[in-house]
Amino acid sequence: MESLNKFLNSWQQEISKEKSNQSNSVNDIPQTPTGDLCQLGTKSKRSIECQTYIPPPSQLIRPSHSIINNTSFTIGIRTFIASNALSTKPSLIEAPSPKKLKTSNLTLIDELIRDIDESTDIPFFNISLPREIALHIFNYLSIKDLYSCLQVCKSWYSLSCDDILWHNLYKQLKFDNTNKNSDDTWKNHVKQAILSNQKLIENFKNHQCRTTKLTNRLGIVLTCANNNQTTIIAGYSTGIIRTWSIEAILNVENNDEDNEQLNTPDIIYESTDTNQDTDLSSVKSVGFLKNDIYAIHDNGLLEIWTKDIGDKPRYTQQLTSLSIQHIANDENILCTASRSKFCVWNFNEHESIPQYQEVNFLTDLNDRILSFCMSSHHSVPISIIAANKSLWCMSLSNLINRHSFYSILDSDYIQKIPLDIHNEEPLAIIGLDREIKLFDLESGRCNIVSTNYKNFSANIHLIRADKCPVNEFVVAFDNFQISIFDRRQKEGAIQHFYNHYSTITTLQMDTWKLASTDVCGFVRLWDRRMYSHSLWHMNPQSHPVTHCSFDKQTLIFALTPYCKQPDMIDYQINSDPLSGHIYVCDFKSDVSTQLDADLKICTSSYDAPQASNRRIGLHTPYDIIEE
Repeated sequence: MESLNKFLNSWQQEISKEKSNQSNSVNDIPQTPTGDLCQLGTKSKRSIECQTYIPPPSQLIRPSHSIINNTSFTIGIRTFIASNALSTKPSLIEAPSPKKLKTSNLTLIDELIRDIDESTDIPFFNISLPREIALHIFNYLSIKDLYSCLQVCKSWYSLSCDDILWHNLYKQLKFDNTNKNSDDTWKNHVKQAILSNQKLIENFKNHQCRTTKLTNRLGIVLTCANNNQTTIIAGYSTGIIRTWSIEAILNVENNDEDNEQLNTPDIIYESTDTNQDTDLSSVKSVGFLKNDIYAIHDNGLLEIWTKDIGDKPRYTQQLTSLSIQHIANDENILCTASRSKFCVWNFNEHESIPQYQEVNFLTDLNDRILSFCMSSHHSVPISIIAANKSLWCMSLSNLINRHSFYSILDSDYIQKIPLDIHNEEPLAIIGLDREIKLFDLESGRCNIVSTNYKNFSANIHLIRADKCPVNEFVVAFDNFQISIFDRRQKEGAIQHFYNHYSTITTLQMDTWKLASTDVCGFVRLWDRRMYSHSLWHMNPQSHPVTHCSFDKQTLIFALTPYCKQPDMIDYQINSDPLSGHIYVCDFKSDVSTQLDADLKICTSSYDAPQASNRRIGLHTPYDIIEE
């Protein structure tokens, strides 16, 4: 405390001396302008420099009659010595007096901190920086640059191996959260994640995966399906809703006998609409909210279920008698549209009953709805609605805030208008007949973006911009062609794919692959960086694929039959192809080292009577062939 009080006293004395010097020089400073001129002067840097005090020339030149033999001064990191022997010329530069370090006043903690700073200084060319500043600079480097810095010197090696750098890099690369050993470093963890990611890409290309089929033993027909990162949900023709845990599906061991079919769901949600016929109570659409699960039935009944609780729905509402044609949702908002009504439910965490809004296009706006899309990835949740006469932009928080931004010409013969909103940028992509129009949503005015996407060979059938990379979107045409567009290229598509032979139902794209499905049950995977033919395809059933989604590890798709009430005689004979199923493809499972049924017979340890029925004559079994 005594040293601290001494320091405070010395500091106050120095401040008082500076104030006294400034008070003496204030009398020589001319008066500054007041009023508006002061505000005008503060806006420019040059005016601030002009306000600095310039002493008269008599004070600038101070004659020095003292004889100085040698004068040293420092510029940068070099020290120069100038000789001024017997010089009486005025001197403008005075040599700074060297600062002496008062080690007697330093405490033990001060000396310890000084020693730590000296030991942690990182050499940067001809200067030294503290480790914290150098670490902040290295935080902007890529993996390739960090490995180059490892080879510079020992200090750069220790800095490049810092766990803070590699932990931030792990979060920037957006790897999945995997278990990290306490003894392992984040650098090795990033390395293992990159190798695992490369293995997943290789398995996707070679179609090396373990496929699990989700079935229902109650003899009902699958009508709809959906999934998020953790759960798969399915709706059936009897109004039953079922869920499966994706983690439980992926953790099924390969040697289980029932690994190809998973018949036991986690939660069963029974519909409360028991008085209606089975056909009317079949589930039309299911999906996930933040804390709930919704289900919309064919008769217009909306049910909201709390997750993991299958007793009864916490909220129900009977919708309009008109059939619901379009449904979209995110975590907090659910939207439905018929030909005349557009309905919105806002789910808040603190309210048990959602906020309901609706707009009647037929009576209020004298128009009819053809299609719509919604997005809440931007500052305001909005919806773009395509009607017969014009395009509408509506705020989902308050449907009163809406405006028409584009009039549709020759709207009599237009039956569908595919559209979507990009999740990475405020951009709406709308297909009008054989032309694609882009609208900028940033200003709220939906200004059109000039492009030349028109005069295509076929009408536009489907547009997907959600979950696509920045500036890119994918389009499916009525002639079963798929094209990828980059809005930086304003003349046309950059890639085309041609292998489909029926109407395309779903599309999803990332940086290197594209997944597409059709009404004949085909699921195709394309490599965007290679030729225009698909890498592989699957066709487990001939039903339309109504849902398809993939991530880094899995590919999930659902096949729903056209006939929701099949003939019971045929159903009892063979119900499997008439029911519809959900398939989960796990590409992280390393099946490249596993032997198929035929190859197991070729091993030296196989001993079964069925081997004699195989016409296989091997001189040496497969597993003991030496390379």
